Amino acid sequence: MAAKLTIDLLGWNGAKFLQETASALAKIPKDSVVIRYIDNGSEDASLEIVRDILPHADIIRMEQNIVFAPAHNKGFAACTTPFVLTLDQDITVEWDGLQILLQEMEKNPKLGAVQGKLYRKEGNKILDSAGIVQTLALNGKERGANEKEMGQYEIQTDILAATGGCAMYRMEAIKKVAYKEEIFDEDFFAYKEDVDLGWRLNKAGWQVQYIPVLVGYHARTMGKRGVFNWGINPAVISDRITNNRTRLSLRNYI
Repeated sequence: MAAKLTIDLLGWNGAKFLQETASALAKIPKDSVVIRYIDNGSEDASLEIVRDILPHADIIRMEQNIVFAPAHNKGFAACTTPFVLTLDQDITVEWDGLQILLQEMEKNPKLGAVQGKLYRKEGNKILDSAGIVQTLALNGKERGANEKEMGQYEIQTDILAATGGCAMYRMEAIKKVAYKEEIFDEDFFAYKEDVDLGWRLNKAGWQVQYIPVLVGYHARTMGKRGVFNWGINPAVISDRITNNRTRLSLRNYI
């Protein structure tokens, strides 16, 4: 039986994560999914690790880091299955949960994108994301981030967007809402491309939903730090205000 899902794993100098991430993918029955590794010009052992653990994976290799949106767009262009999962190199997936997401997508043809529950890899059942929702300031926010799991997100519900680190999309839907033939808008460069894509899907009449099932563990490097998540050290606050990540995130929000 032909696979219905492609998993596009995007990596860049992620050797310290990929051993575990690729090992989780290796547990998935080979005929159930197409696994594609998109390497963004890594200079470490990332490519060798993936080739060793996932010898059956398709590989797209960039000569340099072209960042998130353009790299995933190359993966989308190569996709031949009806559904695709975008996966960050620091997320280890749970296949049982992904199968439930896939079943929901097949059951409801109006679903353009879905997301399951993500935990932080560190800590005891600390939530990483239960879907992206819109704030009063019209920003995209990871629902449940840094919260202790207490069963507070056990209802299937509509959301603004699925977090791009582990989002399942219907290829038909994302092709129809492509912007200038770009599924992730490459003008964003990095950060909030997933929010923009979710907004376009919703606007076009597709449903984007959170499904209350565990799908993975995220070794997120940017965690909660101090008061208002900004830390209490002035040097830390200064660094976050001036670094490129914050600048791009703010620009793309606007």
